[in-house]
Amino acid sequence: MLRKTLYYGYERLLTDEVKKHGVPRHVAVIMDGNRRYADRVRIVRYYGHIYGARTTEQFLEWCWELGIQQTTIYAFSTENFSRPEPERAKIFEIIAKKLCELADDPRTHERRMKVSAIGEVHLLPTHLQDAIRRVEKVTCNYDGLHLNIAVAYGGQREILDAVQDMARKVQAGELRADDINESVVSCHMYTNGVADSDVDLIIRTGGDIRTSNFLPWQANGSECAAYFCAPFWPEFRKIDFLRAIRVYQTREHEQKQSALIRTANMLAACGSAKMGDVAGHLRGAILHRHPG
Repeated sequence: MLRKTLYYGYERLLTDEVKKHGVPRHVAVIMDGNRRYADRVRIVRYYGHIYGARTTEQFLEWCWELGIQQTTIYAFSTENFSRPEPERAKIFEIIAKKLCELADDPRTHERRMKVSAIGEVHLLPTHLQDAIRRVEKVTCNYDGLHLNIAVAYGGQREILDAVQDMARKVQAGELRADDINESVVSCHMYTNGVADSDVDLIIRTGGDIRTSNFLPWQANGSECAAYFCAPFWPEFRKIDFLRAIRVYQTREHEQKQSALIRTANMLAACGSAKMGDVAGHLRGAILHRHPG
């Protein structure tokens, strides 16, 4: 009882701290560890995926509570096709079931949650493609939390498909090679028209420190924070999610602080006595307010 009380007390404390600062707009999650969790607790691996699906439901609740605008979850990678057929069939069965539940869940419609799939959906079994089309159709006009489900997804394949698509347009005279820039490339990604922004925070459970070919274009660059944690996905708790967001917030604060200090140094370097005084006061205020 004491442990439970302390846990919920800590959860409330973290929630209050996180809500005082800006939350990430787009959170991406690599939900790793379902099979290893099942092996550790000595249950059939199928149930590991079921417990993982329950955690995903809770995760969506946390996103809604905190005002996260968009989340992309890694449900099934192209590499996962190498798994035994019976295991793949079970995973597809669980995903299809959860998508159907999302389509019928009153909370989906009350919260105007938009659900989209990204990846090579044509590689999936027909019943799963049908479930995807149904939930996308009934939520296509919603403007609340955006849930993007990466299924049959591979980041390198996404980039290759984008390059081939642009090459075809160049050859057909629909696109000039000189006009290709970051924005044009983004418009040819699976996430075009689906994801409203690049990834602000990427989370991976299960202890591995790698991103496993997940959203390499959208999560690239210095603006995306990364949080790797040990719990397997079925064990992922709200406090783990809150800690991840706190890492993002700390990174954002440090970047803003560095920008202010650089601005102060630039003013001082301009050679004006008054500018130097202003810059000195600015640097002192920053360091005094946020020492270290």
